[in-house]
Amino acid sequence: MSDVVVGIDLGGTYIKAAAITREKKILAKDSWPTNAASGPDAVIGAMAEMTEHILAEAGVRRDQLIAVGVGSPGPLNWQTGVIYEAPNLAGWRNVHLTARMNELLGVPCFLENDANAACFGEYWLGAGQGCETMCVLTLGTGVGGGLVIFGQLLRGLDGTAAELGHMIIHHGGRKCGCGARGCLESYASVTGLVRTATEGLEAGAESALRGLCGGDLRALTGKMVFEAAEQGDAFAKSVFRDTGEWLGVGIAGLVNMLNPEKVVLCGGMTAAGDLLLEPVRRTVQETAFEVPARRVQILAAGLGGDSGVLGAAGCALARLETAGVPVRE
Repeated sequence: MSDVVVGIDLGGTYIKAAAITREKKILAKDSWPTNAASGPDAVIGAMAEMTEHILAEAGVRRDQLIAVGVGSPGPLNWQTGVIYEAPNLAGWRNVHLTARMNELLGVPCFLENDANAACFGEYWLGAGQGCETMCVLTLGTGVGGGLVIFGQLLRGLDGTAAELGHMIIHHGGRKCGCGARGCLESYASVTGLVRTATEGLEAGAESALRGLCGGDLRALTGKMVFEAAEQGDAFAKSVFRDTGEWLGVGIAGLVNMLNPEKVVLCGGMTAAGDLLLEPVRRTVQETAFEVPARRVQILAAGLGGDSGVLGAAGCALARLETAGVPVRE
């Protein structure tokens, strides 16, 4: 069997792992609770244990493992492998993750921003296969981003490139968690979608959402908005339309700036399908320059929830080869 790379997606709730060959054959996948409250040492130990576990699940010998890639929330330094801070992981400040993983496993370990890992996963194995220039937007509690330009993941001088959720799309608009106003994240994330719904309901909109949340707007969730929209609730459908239009404004800017072949959307919001994608595509066609707007494909992720874990593995393999480390035949 060929050499194997293990990808790990480190989240605040779950750790995902996958073993994959350099020929892109997925051998095994699994997910464990993170147990973030146990602190960084315990979580890193669990990640190393999970690596051994996933190799056993795949029926792979230990000496066939050539590298491990970890996708993590940041801020972090992808070159030194240090996580400066991870808000959803207790006690994670200036954690030398890759050095510790290397000690435990004895193979090179590489760290990536989780959104960049998801982007590379879609480029390597998902909806972006076959293209050279693409953008990825991860739509969750916030909005993350990733860019592949002529086949290369764009990280930036300080590792902070592609923070696409913090493009300003509405000057003086909603306050964002980053401290600025009018960020794409404030409108196009699940949080932004719920806020749009809440503001409309507070203004008196009639909707089944009032019943779904028991009359307590603080209990409103994105899932409730989706369920109401699926059932034909006019207001809930309008919330998805507005959210899609805001997202389309941001993507139109990317289309004008980068002329990408594809824009891939990841995250649970994409389950809404055309409720979200139709206003996104329409707004891009109406807003961006005609030629790049006509060329670009706007797609849901091809890997579902596995974009990040598979991308972490792909990034590790790419960086291993770029570093000139021989890969066994």
